[in-house]
Amino acid sequence: MRSASIVIPTFNRAGLVSRAIDSALGQTHPCEVIVCDHGSTDATPNAVARYGNRIRYIRRSQDNGPIVCWRDGLEQASGDVVHINYDDDWIEPEFMAKCIALLHDDVGFVYTQFSLHDMTTGAVMFSSCHPTGIRPMRDIVRYLLSTPLTISPGCALFRRKDALKNLLHEVPGACGMYGKNSGVGEDLLLFLLTSLDYPRYACVAEPMANFMVHPRSITINAIASNKYAQLAAAYSNAKAYYYRQSRSERARNTAMRISDYVRWQIACGSVVKRGLRACKRLLMRIFPFAS
Repeated sequence: MRSASIVIPTFNRAGLVSRAIDSALGQTHPCEVIVCDHGSTDATPNAVARYGNRIRYIRRSQDNGPIVCWRDGLEQASGDVVHINYDDDWIEPEFMAKCIALLHDDVGFVYTQFSLHDMTTGAVMFSSCHPTGIRPMRDIVRYLLSTPLTISPGCALFRRKDALKNLLHEVPGACGMYGKNSGVGEDLLLFLLTSLDYPRYACVAEPMANFMVHPRSITINAIASNKYAQLAAAYSNAKAYYYRQSRSERARNTAMRISDYVRWQIACGSVVKRGLRACKRLLMRIFPFAS
């Protein structure tokens, strides 16, 4: 059985974090549960204390931003596979079991469909995603590059070693309100950079993750306050960083185009003819009397 960890980063969510913890402890696949609290000034320590030794509680006195908190939890985790569960979200009991079942050796990550719960209206909306199963990595990469935002790591499962490698401390070139260590862009790159090392990904087309819609959510706040353009720009910057990687989708496409061109030229005989003409010119320069 694969060892698994659920990391719950939290900050001043004493009234919400218990639901996230309960859902992590309620998994059908045994999981280590780590609550990583960076700088909470509310009653979060009291809310967490009632779980005793059923969880690991990591508390830092200073808040250094979400990525530092996420990585702190990942570094403390002992499982081979990890799920980052944000403190205002929760997962269904079979989330880990169903994701782990699809995380084969050639699969980079698994993600699930999710439900959006509007706490104001009580409405529940369901996401759409690729069909259940294991598919070529290029399919999900092309989706991630074409959508303005990203899939949330809150509905995904990664290997711990990949998460530590590919969850960057910051996106190079990030600036503005969604700049360094904001969690915007770093979340997308966790998927894109992991994709470079695996040929396939997997999807569970069931709503196994639950996200809460509320004003303090980054995406909801951006839409409500006309900051959506800045949010999309931050994700575009993350995509630009991915494109600069030598094995990115753009680099592979360029290499394929060059390879196709060379094969076509050889098939037409033009490369051979040009090569022979070049050799002839070189020989005439060395041995001018040969002309």
